[in-house]
Amino acid sequence: MQVLRLSTGPTGLSAWVPRSISVPGLLAALMLSTFLFPAASSAQTPETKIKPDIRRALGARPDRFTPPGRMGGYVPTRAQRIAEVRPRNLGRKSTSLSQFARPARPSFSTNSAALSPIIPGTPLNRVLHTSQLSLTSDAGTMEQFVDRNNDLMADERTTFDSEGGAFDVAVGHSGTRYEVFGGTVANTPVGVVLIAIDTNGDYQMDSFTAVNLQSAFQLPSAAAVVSGRSRAGREFIVVSSSGYYNSSDPDDPLNEPSPGVALLVRDPNTGAFDNSRSVELVRVGDDRLFNANALALLPNNDLLVADFTSNELRIIRDTNADGMPDTLDTAPYYSYPFANDEPLDIAVNSLGVVFSHSSGNETFLLALYDDNADGRADRDEVVVEGLSIDNNLFLHGLAVTGLGDVYVIEDANGSEDGPGGNGGTPRVDAFADPYLNGFLSDGLIFTEADSSIDLALSGLAFGLPQPNPIEHSANFFVRQHYIDFLNREPDAAGLSFWSGQITSCGADAQCIEIKRINVSAAFFLSIEFQETGYLVYRMYKAAYGNLPGAPVPLSRGEFLPDTRQIGNGVRVNEPGWEALLAANKAMYAADFVSRSRFTTAYPQTLTPAQFVDALNQNAGGALSPSERDQLVNDLASGAKNRAQVLRAVAEDSDLARNEFNKAFVLMQYYGYLLRNPNDSPDLNFNGFDFWLAKLDQFNGNFVEAEMVKAFLNSGEYKQRFGP
Repeated sequence: MQVLRLSTGPTGLSAWVPRSISVPGLLAALMLSTFLFPAASSAQTPETKIKPDIRRALGARPDRFTPPGRMGGYVPTRAQRIAEVRPRNLGRKSTSLSQFARPARPSFSTNSAALSPIIPGTPLNRVLHTSQLSLTSDAGTMEQFVDRNNDLMADERTTFDSEGGAFDVAVGHSGTRYEVFGGTVANTPVGVVLIAIDTNGDYQMDSFTAVNLQSAFQLPSAAAVVSGRSRAGREFIVVSSSGYYNSSDPDDPLNEPSPGVALLVRDPNTGAFDNSRSVELVRVGDDRLFNANALALLPNNDLLVADFTSNELRIIRDTNADGMPDTLDTAPYYSYPFANDEPLDIAVNSLGVVFSHSSGNETFLLALYDDNADGRADRDEVVVEGLSIDNNLFLHGLAVTGLGDVYVIEDANGSEDGPGGNGGTPRVDAFADPYLNGFLSDGLIFTEADSSIDLALSGLAFGLPQPNPIEHSANFFVRQHYIDFLNREPDAAGLSFWSGQITSCGADAQCIEIKRINVSAAFFLSIEFQETGYLVYRMYKAAYGNLPGAPVPLSRGEFLPDTRQIGNGVRVNEPGWEALLAANKAMYAADFVSRSRFTTAYPQTLTPAQFVDALNQNAGGALSPSERDQLVNDLASGAKNRAQVLRAVAEDSDLARNEFNKAFVLMQYYGYLLRNPNDSPDLNFNGFDFWLAKLDQFNGNFVEAEMVKAFLNSGEYKQRFGP
């Protein structure tokens, strides 16, 4: 990484290029200007404009299945290119939601609905931006679409600008649109980013400034852009050149040096890019990447870079925890296993599931999963099959909403598809992913280009911040409760019932809030949890009392595996669930008393009375004298063994009643926050004690105590799923 060290003038950073400028004026700017981000130009300036070089872009068709040929170029981790292609019709490897086990497929039904203008006040996180470019001239537009009725088909459309279009687009938290493209000036290839402002909220550009990335960062093109926000709240963008190289022709005039990646950080006071923070993340020509044809930010703001020719995803990590990427990892985030996986475009959902596709008339959309949370993908799954993706490093698009819907451009190049292409009409397809786990429904055509003959589509982006699914999706909210509290995927009937409790409110916000609280609490109160998770809690309480210096009997690390053991396969109200639960309880209790911790605490030398009395003491004297005596006699006579006696104490109704509120509070931490009450950021049990006192104060009424509400609304909980 290299900090941008350029001379500055009174208005900011180095070398800028207004998009509206005569060619002689432009050359003078390239030679003399020291400003990267001056005051905005008028969108109506009638001078000659720098526009995307569509012919150059259309020529950037990378060689597929051939060894990279750049002299001294980056050599991927799998240096030997794999010749084997991914087989078709494999389906998903594993799933608990069997109705989504097969890969989704795109639609072939045309969306020909008439579109009205975007309704004023529509938040930008609902507005999909894409560029429509002419294949025969330098004309182009940035288009905006809204799906008003949530059926994954566009209902509204407004043209943001008609300044020539772009190859990619990002929308910042500020509402600024960042449009990037590669242009040509005096036979010199340049990367450009257009900073476009809508000052009055009418979804039309009012002013813009264009930045010459060739002068500032030596970028000969601008293929991809993403926008994010640092921990300090500063808006930033990352832009990359494509690194296109024709391995069959080293003298191809379209060839570029290895790609560069640049970080540009906005100054919140001036709106300009901050000279001290705008840096080269990867320098052009340093051969640390072969391509950088697409970018995507992970939820932690690490940056993924699609390297098509290397068949890898690379990652630029945020090593100083400032919320901005800074250091290219020498190891890839993911090396694809098949030759036809080459990542042309990528996108990431709010849970960190990475989507990528290659090119081809019958190609796949893949989902990549970091199963062990080590910061690298461990496996991929085919989630869509049958996509028609044109082979071009510049013209493509892939985006994911906060609620999980996946949007992809098919046939981006239209009639300029090249040899072997199908010349299909450029269109945007939408695929629903209601649980944000990569199990997509079949696609629908969201919108199509205005012409099937002479137009292309490229770049997809929604505004930020995207909606948090835990707040805005009833299905997602309920499914997450099954996972967090019952350790399983939902059954269809249960998911429908509990989601319906929330959606029955319609748009009534107060009703939704109350239903969410009640639904959430219902998972702790359910028979399934009471007989699994809460029983585990009471087993530890009866066996060992509370942890030293703590008001609770077990840690989350002890709770989770035991709860999964006792609840394995159990789904209340399914045939045979009671017998399965009884068998699981018996096996769990037998396993529990055979563990070294238990046998050390309760040596065989203890008499039956000593054994029962020790358990009863740990349980707070829950047993009545007659209950105590009966267990002593049962153990002495062999009517019950140690495991059965422990279970009898743990299942005593007095113990269950006495520990109920404590367990309820503890499960708020285990289920919502995925941590112990005294883990960071708390480091003590003060929070646990506060909520226990409040729940006791209201006699266990969690609604009046506002306990469940507080955990659901906590930033710590919501940040698990998005901003």
